[in-house]
Amino acid sequence: MSVLLHIQEESPTSSAQVPLLGHSGDRSSLPRRKRPAYFVRIALFSSVVIIVALAFLQPDQRSKAYSRLSALQKSTAASSSLAAAAPPYAQSCELCHVDPTNALCQYGEHNIRLSRAFEGSGYRLQRFLRKMVAGEEVQVGVLGASITQGHSVLPGEQTWQEAWFADLQKDYPNVKMHVGAVGATDSQFFSYCFSALLPVKDIDLFLVELDINNDPGLKTLKDDDALMRGLLQLPQEPAVVRISFFATIFPEQGRGTLSTLTTSQFFDIPVISIRNFLLPQVIKYRDSAEVIFGLDQWGNRDYRHVSALSHRAMADMLTLFFKKETCEAKRKELLRSVRKAPMTGPWWKEDDLGSVPEITLYESWMKPLPPRLVSPLCHSTVIPRSPLIPASHSDAFQLSEWNGKSAWISSEPGSQIRLRFTGSKVGVFVYSMAGPVTGHAAGKKVQSDKEKEEAAKEAPGMAYCWVEEPGQYERELKEEKGRSSPKDRVKAKERVEYAVNTHEPSKPASGTAFVELADGLPAGKDHILACEVSNQTTSGGHKWRLQAIASL
Repeated sequence: MSVLLHIQEESPTSSAQVPLLGHSGDRSSLPRRKRPAYFVRIALFSSVVIIVALAFLQPDQRSKAYSRLSALQKSTAASSSLAAAAPPYAQSCELCHVDPTNALCQYGEHNIRLSRAFEGSGYRLQRFLRKMVAGEEVQVGVLGASITQGHSVLPGEQTWQEAWFADLQKDYPNVKMHVGAVGATDSQFFSYCFSALLPVKDIDLFLVELDINNDPGLKTLKDDDALMRGLLQLPQEPAVVRISFFATIFPEQGRGTLSTLTTSQFFDIPVISIRNFLLPQVIKYRDSAEVIFGLDQWGNRDYRHVSALSHRAMADMLTLFFKKETCEAKRKELLRSVRKAPMTGPWWKEDDLGSVPEITLYESWMKPLPPRLVSPLCHSTVIPRSPLIPASHSDAFQLSEWNGKSAWISSEPGSQIRLRFTGSKVGVFVYSMAGPVTGHAAGKKVQSDKEKEEAAKEAPGMAYCWVEEPGQYERELKEEKGRSSPKDRVKAKERVEYAVNTHEPSKPASGTAFVELADGLPAGKDHILACEVSNQTTSGGHKWRLQAIASL
């Protein structure tokens, strides 16, 4: 449905009044309000009926009835006068107030209200919507994890973003959408790597779905702050909307939403949620979880990933919110010519909306630090848009692929790899696993030295990493020239080293793990991260797999 097609040229009190919510004849079309004369005719007809009935009443009853009739006529006249004078900006922007029979209203007004966990000022979103309605080409970027990937959504069914975008494009074919979804990831990963997944400089609106993987702790709060700051500080000043799902498989019910709500209020970012009306539902009516959640690959109920039905509900709630905000953008334009009470006092000014707080959510206001500009960098062996290319590496390090995965790999202690990065904080993504451990290979007892040797080649290893300045390694090589130490074993000077062990005995399944390393480095400067495979091991092997570097 096309809402906010144009701004009415007449003054707010003009007789040519057009509803704020327009209509185009589709399932979400909105009829015009009844004319005041319509109500007057009903009132006159009712009066005639009442007068006829009064003839049959006793004198005292007739007197009371005349009084009530007079009051009714005065009330009707006042209502008609008010309706006739109501300016367009006083009309409702809620689709289900204007057209309660619309198919989108099937969820009930109470659930629609609950879906808006936080609306905010709407400043950046309405700016995006004005561009969209004006016919400009606008682009939407979706960042998400396994829900956005469509886990537990059957073939042929739509994910939330697919359903929402299909509805949007019916009226606005000028909108494009890019999806950067990576399963089993959280705000920490995306705070570093969002720019490697999407053409971020072209994105006008980001939709972010990450709640079910975000732990309810301070660490997530810091990661969310970094992610939101990174998105909002982009040169084009895009809008951001958080998309909040939920899961019942975890031991607590506050997962994700604690940080989402806190950071969204801090950054003035809307939050659209199905949690607020579906979580109480499955708590009180447990059987409803059988349709709210989907099935896993083995056909079992997946209480981590919602079903296509819930994806559709999220899409519709997002559509309803966008229609409302489009209408509010039009109302705001109409109100510019309306006299308003002057704003006095130390209140947040409209001109300041859309700005990014200069301190983080977890810093002291009493002792503020210099404003932090977040410039995330992420180079990965699995992201073609931003490949991992070392500044230098020993011959033992090779880029290898296995089972659809890839990494820079070395099993030789003493071999080194160097990566260039910019930022004040850096970490690495490595491939970690529980084994095999010396003495066992694939659960089978190792008996020969040859089998031990083969097992050790595949067993996960450890490396030590440190930060150095560009050119430092070459200078140290020059200083070491003529000495007996091997080229790749430059004598370490004073430096802080970080152990990165890819052997995790308690890990249920092999996979990518992120390890944060240095923090508090000079911002905006180039640095080198160097890593050396260690001869120390907890698995009996030394195979070290590096998949990505990330910095802020």
